[in-house]
Formats: sequence, C-alpha cells, structure tokens
Amino acid sequence: MKKNISWSLVTAMVIGLLVWGVSIFFSFSYGEWSFFIGLALSVILFFFNSSGGVLSKVTTYEASESVWKIQKDTELKSNVGAVFYGSVLYTIISFIVMLFLYF
Repeated sequence: MKKNISWSLVTAMVIGLLVWGVSIFFSFSYGEWSFFIGLALSVILFFFNSSGGVLSKVTTYEASESVWKIQKDTELKSNVGAVFYGSVLYTIISFIVMLFLYF
C-alpha cells in the first residue's frame, strides 16, 4: 500500500512537470489548462485499463462473431494502478489550484 501511494505521488509530480514543460514549449497557460489535461489523462488511462466497456464489447462481439459463439461480459472491470491514481491526484490538485486562481 505504501509503495502504491509513493508511486502515485511520484507520478503526479512527473505529470505536473511534463505539463509545465509542454506549457512553456507551446506557450499556453499552465493554470488554465492543467485541470483539463489531467482530466483527459485520467479518463484515457481508465478506459485503456478497463475491460467490459464499450470498446471491449465491440472487440469481443467481432471476434466471437467469426466463430459463431457470442460471449457476454456484463460488468466493467478496471485494473488501475499507481499511474492512474497519480493522474487523479494531479487532476484534483490542479482543480483546487484553478479554483484559487479564478476565485
């Protein structure tokens, strides 16, 4: 558990540094876009680490259609790890910073 928390903190810092570096390179406001970048990254990581979602159902249906046996997977399972938790932590922190920036 401690290892997962420490890797999540490291991941959040790395994401923050990467977004800050890209904001300097492409000259956009870090404060305005950091929350949206973190949110998009969290959603993308969740969908790529999950099974049973829309993308999985389409792939399973096409594969099972070729052998005439349709498989049903009804629940959404997600195998998220420290990178996902770090991106969620970064999103929460950047949301709080954005609130202080505008209010």
